[in-house]
Amino acid sequence: MEAILAVVGKVAIILVLILVGYIITKRGMLTERGASEITAILIKLVTPCVIINSFIGSTDRLGAYELGMAVALPLLWMGIALVLSRLAFRKEPEERQKVLRFAALFSNTGFMGIPLVQGIVGDTGVIYASFGVVVFNILCWTYGYSMMSGGAKMNLKTLVLNPGVVGLAFGLPLYFLKVQLPQVVSEPLGLISDLNTPLAMLVIGTYIAKADLHSFMSDKSVYTASFLRLIAAPAIYLALLVLIQPGEALFVSTMVQAATPVAANTVLFAVQYKRDSELASKLVAVSTVLSILSIPVMTILARALCGGG
Repeated sequence: MEAILAVVGKVAIILVLILVGYIITKRGMLTERGASEITAILIKLVTPCVIINSFIGSTDRLGAYELGMAVALPLLWMGIALVLSRLAFRKEPEERQKVLRFAALFSNTGFMGIPLVQGIVGDTGVIYASFGVVVFNILCWTYGYSMMSGGAKMNLKTLVLNPGVVGLAFGLPLYFLKVQLPQVVSEPLGLISDLNTPLAMLVIGTYIAKADLHSFMSDKSVYTASFLRLIAAPAIYLALLVLIQPGEALFVSTMVQAATPVAANTVLFAVQYKRDSELASKLVAVSTVLSILSIPVMTILARALCGGG
């Protein structure tokens, strides 16, 4: 019961922050431009700081097996989602199909996943989640980029300099070499990292505030994609985790990330490459709202099945 209450409590805190973002957007205090600027700060500054801070703040030493699993498991859950999305949307028009498949495949691993993992598992969980963010970014800027852009040439600089890779490039050497940063560096790094949860949730609140939720009822594909993203793919992944049995922290951390809603990048890519941005916004908003119920359930199941509940 204590584990259940802990998970529900963490998700409730996240939801309060999302509600604040919703309210201030509705009142005109946070504009679309402001949300876009906050998103840029989160992606380019805060996310790398969160990853670096998790490495310097952890006293746990991960072995080669744990690090290998931290990379392999995100590939597994994304592979499951990829197969399901290709099967589910074969009859959709090509333009809608690309957005729906992207949404079902790419979850909110960093924007929403890292704050949840940090609150539920702690710094060790964030280390594992950092690898999930890196795998997400690499696949997003290769396979996802190719799919949404219609086969445009990939920008290698963008791939190499994505926030997940940058965070790991600085964080891993500090972690393995056990470098102690001076307070004048480590304290600002920690303070910037602390911005991740509140700012990310405020921005998610703006997605919900700007969406016309009443118009979503007629688009069944939005709910199909949300079901694949929040329930079907995580459930299959959870069953495989029970067989694989990684350690408790890795089990719960990777499960939380796998169960997060549609990635905000779905909207960003749809706008940039002139896909159906309205559909993309619906997918992000609806899946985020539905995740209020699905994430606690999946997290509690993960805690129970890994022996930590």
